[in-house]
Order: sequence, then structure tokens, then C-alpha cells
Amino acid sequence: MAKILVTGGTGFLGSYLLYYLTNNNEKPIAIKRKNSSFKTIKNIFISQGDSNLELFKNIVWKEIDILDYYNIGEALKGIDIIFHSAAMVSFNSKNKEKILETNYYATKNLINFSLINNVSKFCYVSSVATLSKDINQEIFNEESWFSWSDRKSNYAISKYLAETEVWRGFAEGLNGFIINPSLIIGPGDNNGLFPNLIKKLKNKSLFFPRGASGFVDVRDVAQIILKLEKLNVKHERYIINAYNKSFKEVISFFSKKFNSREPSIPINRGLIKIYLLFSIIYNFILNKKTLISTEMLEFIDGKLNYCNKKIKRKLDYKFIKFEKSLEDTLKEK
Repeated sequence: MAKILVTGGTGFLGSYLLYYLTNNNEKPIAIKRKNSSFKTIKNIFISQGDSNLELFKNIVWKEIDILDYYNIGEALKGIDIIFHSAAMVSFNSKNKEKILETNYYATKNLINFSLINNVSKFCYVSSVATLSKDINQEIFNEESWFSWSDRKSNYAISKYLAETEVWRGFAEGLNGFIINPSLIIGPGDNNGLFPNLIKKLKNKSLFFPRGASGFVDVRDVAQIILKLEKLNVKHERYIINAYNKSFKEVISFFSKKFNSREPSIPINRGLIKIYLLFSIIYNFILNKKTLISTEMLEFIDGKLNYCNKKIKRKLDYKFIKFEKSLEDTLKEK
């Protein structure tokens, strides 16, 4: 049996990866920080049918910060397969250094120790944020390579730099692949965009962002990663995207479920910039966090559609219906 290590094990995607691995009789090793909570992963295991957490008990936990150079090196000794899903997602420019450390430098260290310890496969979870955002392109695919000429968030830059380290590892003899998921949704997400969106809609917001994005269920992402690993895919990257939807469509779905008035007023970019300026000044004076940033504005205002033809050809995969993903998300709220 291959020795498997998962980073980001207590996170949203990492929890599902560990559930499917243990459900397949694997006994994976998972890394967690000292102060990380088991609440999310335990809730996910229970929701998937592991009511007594018997599968959860098959995970071997190692309490290590992925930035801990020495202990990460020790943890990778004897490992055959790494699923690297740990990441920091933030649109707050104040977190720039922390984002870079967590997403780039930690990945660089993992690649170096994977090469030293002859790890067989390195499966990296990146993001569609690393793709080019050429305004002349209607839909983005695996050939939409990162460009410094585009306006990029600190998160996108950190994930791109991490990707370059993974490609370097591949060039130096490491096997594996990269996936670029779109916006990951589904049951069990307590800290992402959707929980915050649902809270807003319960307060009957009349506004909606004008942008659009790709969406994919977390269960699809986890299962696709494991399928690609079983197929011994080498040195490829795949966009994992199920559906392209406008934010208005998504918000309208939730509004109907809450029997509230559907948002009808598009958020004006100019007004948001004025609000953002005053918000920054106001929160600076009161030493509070700004709820929306320039990077968040770029995200919710952009019309970003992603192609999934490559992964569909590779796996002939059928994605969970978008409505089911949203329904299942609501069941837990």
C-alpha cells in the first residue's frame, strides 16, 4: 500500500480528499497546524456517512506547520504520494506576505524535499486565478498561461509562483500533475464565499455583483484528483470547472429558497470604489477590518468563464448538477 500524505487536511477540500481516501481503505497521513480545529473535517465525515467517525480514525495526524522547514523534511521521508491542498485564500492586501509564505514558499519546500526523498507523485491543487485574464478571450483554458501584464491579486501571484516550483520539480524528475479548480462550492464550507453570501441574503440584500465565474462542487474536485492519480497522469494540468454562472443567477437561486426579494440592483463599480475609499479610512481610524478590498472588487466584477473540455475528455466525468451543489450547501445552514 502506497504511503500517502495530504496537506491542508482540516480544510474544506482536504477534508473530502481524506474522506474518499479512508473510504477506499487507505490510511493517509495528514498535516495540521497546532491550532487547527477538527470541526470542519469531522462534520464532513459525519455528513458523508461516517457517523461514528470510524473512517476518521484511520487518518494519521502530524502536527506540523507547513512552513516548518525541518519538520516538513522529516515528515516526507518514506512518502510515496503527496496531495498538496493547503493554501491561504485572501483578498486582503495586508496579508500579502503571509499568502506568499503559505502558498509559494511552503510549496517550494515540499517540492525540494519530494525530490530529495524520491516521492513518487506530487499532486498539486492550484487555482484558475493563475490563468491569464486577457480581456479579448471569452473563455479560458489550459493554454491561458499566466501573464504579468494582467492585473493579478496577491493570491493569484502566490499560486502562480507555486506552480512554477511544481513545474520545476517535474523537470527535475518528479511525477504528478496540477489541477486548477474554479470557485469550489458544496456542503461543509464554513469560511468561504458562499457562507458569507448566504448570511447577506438572509438580510434581504437588493444588490448583486455584475460579474460571473466558474463553479465546481468540492466532491467533484476531490474525486477527480484521486482519479487522475490512479491513472498515473504525469506533467499535465487540468482546469476543474463544472459550470459558468453569473453571480446574479447564484444569488437569485438563494433568494428564491429564502422566499426573499431577488436582488435587482447591479453593484456599480464606481460607487464601490467610493465606498471602498471611505471604508478604508473609516476602518483605519477605528482599527477594524475592511470588508471589501480592491482585489475582491476585481473578482466580483469580472466575467470569467472557464473551459472543462480537457478534463472531460480525460475522464469522461459527469459533474454534480449546479443546483444540487447549492441545495446541499443550504441543507447545512
